[in-house]
Amino acid sequence: MAAQTNGIVPIAPLGDGPVVLLIDAGAAFGATLRHMLSTERDVSFHHCSEGEQAVDLATRLRPTVILQDLVVSGVDGLELVAAYRASEGIKQVPIVLLSSTDNPGTKAAAFERGADDYMVKPPHKAELVARIRYHSRSYRLMLREHAMVEAEKRRLIAERQAEALRARNTLIFALAKLAESRDMETGEHLERIAAYCRVLGEQLRVARPELDDVWIRNLQLASSLHDIGKVGIPDAVLLKPERLTPEERVVIERHPVIGARALDAILERSGGDRLLQMARNIAACHHDRWDGKGYPGGVAGEEIPLEARIVSVADVYDALTSRRVYKPAMPHAQALEIISQGRGTQFDPQVVDALIQSAIVFQESGLLLHSDDPTQPM
Repeated sequence: MAAQTNGIVPIAPLGDGPVVLLIDAGAAFGATLRHMLSTERDVSFHHCSEGEQAVDLATRLRPTVILQDLVVSGVDGLELVAAYRASEGIKQVPIVLLSSTDNPGTKAAAFERGADDYMVKPPHKAELVARIRYHSRSYRLMLREHAMVEAEKRRLIAERQAEALRARNTLIFALAKLAESRDMETGEHLERIAAYCRVLGEQLRVARPELDDVWIRNLQLASSLHDIGKVGIPDAVLLKPERLTPEERVVIERHPVIGARALDAILERSGGDRLLQMARNIAACHHDRWDGKGYPGGVAGEEIPLEARIVSVADVYDALTSRRVYKPAMPHAQALEIISQGRGTQFDPQVVDALIQSAIVFQESGLLLHSDDPTQPM
């Protein structure tokens, strides 16, 4: 038999049987109930003789039924019933009020405060066990049903979130294909940019652990929209094979603003989606320079979003190492040297360092994605 400590007599729980908490000041009555229930091997019985400890113990124990005496160490049992009903975690636990009298007024008050049942002391063993099992079974069934409802809610929420994610990714894919349709070289360019951004992001997060997998995946997706503003540039300028005139250069340099405005309009209707915000930042700032001399201008250094600084390096690297109608592809080592010369002026020094530190992986990514182009230098 367990010894009483600080007004609490615990018996270890057994399986999924009833967990009974008796709140009663009488040690003799507690011993009587413990003896009654001793033959019910699946019943876990706990006795608390101090009313002040009742709510705290019930919250920690999470019983399946509370047997509450009408008066416990000067504490009104009806007030304790109300306290249970106001306590998170135990507010739905069945409560059986115990009283030495079968008083209709007391019964009514007990039910009004939130009690589920009423028994006169001392109870008959068979009736006590039956009521404990009935209330415990009903409570556990309610908990299971509640868990099933919550699980279904979570499933529906996850399904809606997945649908929203698919819709968002479809939108990004459609916008990227729209940009690609204006320039036959853009599709492969976007694949390479995404691969380069992943390599740079993974290298940067060695010192910046906040750049987690989600951030890097978003960077890869968002990078595909860096030139979305080019859909607003006339074909005569966008597809011109010769060097652009100063006037045409002004026109082409409008594409970051055009892209940012288009994505701003989408963001206003999306509730601030982080991926779309990243895409917007990239579209707006991927031609801004670390020293503030880029376009469209107005930002420099850390004011330029990190995602745009990464795409800036990836974009220039790809432009240098890709063949165009007006130039041959540049070898990896030479492209690396040119970008290194822009460290701290055109490019974020940390991003350039990440490029240098991952040069081998960077080159392998480029060679793999260029593998269908026999003109690429090895």
